[in-house]
Amino acid sequence: MKLMALAVLYVGIGYSQSDECDTLDKCREAVKTNRRSSLLNFRIGEIYFKQGDYLNSANEFRATLILKLQPKWTEVWAHINLGRVFDLNNQRDLALNEYRLALKTKDNTRGALDEARKYTETPYRPN
Repeated sequence: MKLMALAVLYVGIGYSQSDECDTLDKCREAVKTNRRSSLLNFRIGEIYFKQGDYLNSANEFRATLILKLQPKWTEVWAHINLGRVFDLNNQRDLALNEYRLALKTKDNTRGALDEARKYTETPYRPN
């Protein structure tokens, strides 16, 4: 029984640090066993974003928001990343709405609120 508990703990820690979901294939495989994981959808959204596949990225961030929101910070960052996608597609009104939704969460995990405030003033542009 203790071994099973340790295995569950290891898997949970792995996902929270994204070790088990660092490629699209690994994330898709993980989703098969945990379809309600906002973190997995969030990670897939990040991967698509890095690949420049903004449509699929936005879809994954939207999926993140309708799931369990565990960990809770996925909510604020999903809104910020959706805002970034909209800014990159010259949809400033939609982007501003997402940044405002991020601010409403009051979750400043990893400086999220600072990012949201920054992008309400100046549209997101990659470096």
